[in-house]
Amino acid sequence: MDRERTLFERALVGDYEIVDIFTNIKRCKEISDAIEILDIIDPTSKNIGLLAELVYRVSNMPELELIEVDEYNLNNPN
Repeated sequence: MDRERTLFERALVGDYEIVDIFTNIKRCKEISDAIEILDIIDPTSKNIGLLAELVYRVSNMPELELIEVDEYNLNNPN
């Protein structure tokens, strides 16, 4: 009998459905509200799974692409 995948395993294989940007951001907010800063220093297995899901969701949001700093002149922004 197959066992259910852990949160971490689901994040590794990409087993999270990303419907649209708004539900994805909502889930990211729920995860970030559930994790305290000290949980990152000494995480439980559940926190590792939640962090892995958060990283997966954020890395699969093309709307959050990084802006290259070289393209803009920081001394003259206009």
